[in-house]
Amino acid sequence: MRKILLVAGCILAGLGGVASANAQIVAEPAAVDLGRQPQQRVAEGKVTLINTGKEAVTIFAVQPDCSCTVGTLEKQTLEPGERTELTINVETRVYQGEITRQLTLRTSAGDVLVPVKVLITPYEYWSLRPPFLTLAPSSRDKEMSGEVVLDYLGTQAVDVTAVESAEPWIGGAVERRGGKTFAVKLTKKAGAPAGHHMVKLTALTTDAVNPRVAFNVFMTVTSLVSVKPSPLIFPTGKVGTEMRLRAELLGWDGSLPPRFELDRGEATVLGAGKEGLAFEVTMTPEKPGATTALLRVYAGDTLEVEVPVIFRAE
Repeated sequence: MRKILLVAGCILAGLGGVASANAQIVAEPAAVDLGRQPQQRVAEGKVTLINTGKEAVTIFAVQPDCSCTVGTLEKQTLEPGERTELTINVETRVYQGEITRQLTLRTSAGDVLVPVKVLITPYEYWSLRPPFLTLAPSSRDKEMSGEVVLDYLGTQAVDVTAVESAEPWIGGAVERRGGKTFAVKLTKKAGAPAGHHMVKLTALTTDAVNPRVAFNVFMTVTSLVSVKPSPLIFPTGKVGTEMRLRAELLGWDGSLPPRFELDRGEATVLGAGKEGLAFEVTMTPEKPGATTALLRVYAGDTLEVEVPVIFRAE
């Protein structure tokens, strides 16, 4: 038996048609649904290809739109009425959620498109809704909440007993919603550090197969402190010559002195300004051209605000 194994570059594709108007090859089924599959597996499906025309048709190539997908064809040339089997294998890798792929059969009678979809989950018996939670942006002084629902798909009696968080300023409480559905209610506490955060949380279960079900939560926390102006833009300077720019911190409560971090430069507190706490940024360009750095302002170890610093040298 002759087998064709062709792999293309990875491009996410939507569902396409089954065949061109002139094609004599028909795929049954026209689309493949591989169902729910765990990560790091190879999901397999079968398609029967039928030559419904009156002449022999040659299948030159089987081209998937992703390197995770392979189509194996048992026979390359089909006589009128003849059938062959196309085996489709999809590596689930660490994908999550529903993905679609597409196989294109290049034939002497035109292209035949075979769409494939698969629902990929990280765990054998657990489904997460949503698989990735994003909390709405919030300020440091405000709480923000969200919810992830865990559905157990196995046959055993299980429970979710607790939720562990990688950060002390976000936690979760578990609520059983009947049967094998559990809601994890998440709360970002007031006082969380400013910035963009990806936090891992883990639900502890009594499931012997998946005793720990982890998921990520993304959030943006803004500070009551701001920098004026923002961004900090220096006038054009000269290579090797120190440049200085004044700015102010607005909303600084004064309980702690600000601590600055800045690559290729430094910031120094000057004292009271017109609207807030005045400070000065100094930079010495080492080469011509435009450069962007990031100034971070901390109260102790807590990041309060970060602002781009842009300068250009000739």
